[in-house]
Amino acid sequence: MSLRKLNPVIWVAMAMIAAVSCKKDKDDELSPTLNGTLYFNVAEYVSPGYVATMTPKGIKHPEGKGIGYYWKVTPGMTSADTTRLENGLNSQGHESDGSFTYWFPDTLGTVNVSCYGFAKGYTSSYASKYVTVVKPGVNGGSITRTGIMSPDKHIEADGIKYYYVRHNGLDWFRNNLANPAYGAPYVNSDAMSEVFGRYYSYEEAMKACPEGWRLPTDAEWRELAESINSKSKADEYEVIPAIAADLMVDALFNSNTMWEYWPEVGEITNSSRLAILPCGYTNLGAQAENGSYPAAAFFGLNEYATFWTADRVANEQGMAYYRYLITDQPGMQISKGDVNSLGVSVRCVREAE
Repeated sequence: MSLRKLNPVIWVAMAMIAAVSCKKDKDDELSPTLNGTLYFNVAEYVSPGYVATMTPKGIKHPEGKGIGYYWKVTPGMTSADTTRLENGLNSQGHESDGSFTYWFPDTLGTVNVSCYGFAKGYTSSYASKYVTVVKPGVNGGSITRTGIMSPDKHIEADGIKYYYVRHNGLDWFRNNLANPAYGAPYVNSDAMSEVFGRYYSYEEAMKACPEGWRLPTDAEWRELAESINSKSKADEYEVIPAIAADLMVDALFNSNTMWEYWPEVGEITNSSRLAILPCGYTNLGAQAENGSYPAAAFFGLNEYATFWTADRVANEQGMAYYRYLITDQPGMQISKGDVNSLGVSVRCVREAE
């Protein structure tokens, strides 16, 4: 995400941190530092009311003495919470590892979680992470202004509602597939699985659609575009012209605009009613035994929308075609990716009943 699109809450938190850091620099400029780098783990996106216990790690006292820890959440906490004193005890006199438990709010938005490690005579260590509260659903969820309404035509699979619209003899999903048995959620935060849908390898995409549904071919993507806009006729595996604005939807994610306006694309109309969002793509990395992708790296949020086709690349083993939109391009592009390592979104189709 570009800096110009950061939530205003983040800018306020950054300004506060900068002010504190400047004061600390003056106070501690002659003090030695603690060994190591302070860190803690917490999901980047969580559900409303999520409870997280975070444990500080990574730093040691150069003289083998104890380190104290205090935490702050902005906005949300009016004062810092000291979870461990330098003698290894908390304020009630009990043994403490410095862990901090926080109940995230029910309201959607972003907070900054900060942890400080301190010891007398040493410069404090500092770590922070932004955590965003998200919620699935077409009404009252994190994604709004999609044009999808709860009474619209839909099916249900794995407890998830998938809305669909009919084009050229096919029913098309209007939201991204979020089958929890395959793929990876955005930045491996489970709370994002139904918000953006999941990111699948080609091999997973070929079997992830609900029963009776399947991955569309590239020909079906081209036929879809031409049925929506007569100017969008394209040859096999070529760019589909003048279709981006008809496929994109001017949606918000936690009140932030997703697709940036570009004159080349023009006004976003979502005339197709497919409500395509710029959820990016991922390099999945190695798959763990439990089917997850712990090393997945995510790219292109608010810039790209990417979807597998069912077509493998002839004479190129291990490659398949995918279609994608770019925020500043009026056409629907096409490229090819590795069937195991590239992770992109999926829209399922079925023959109209």
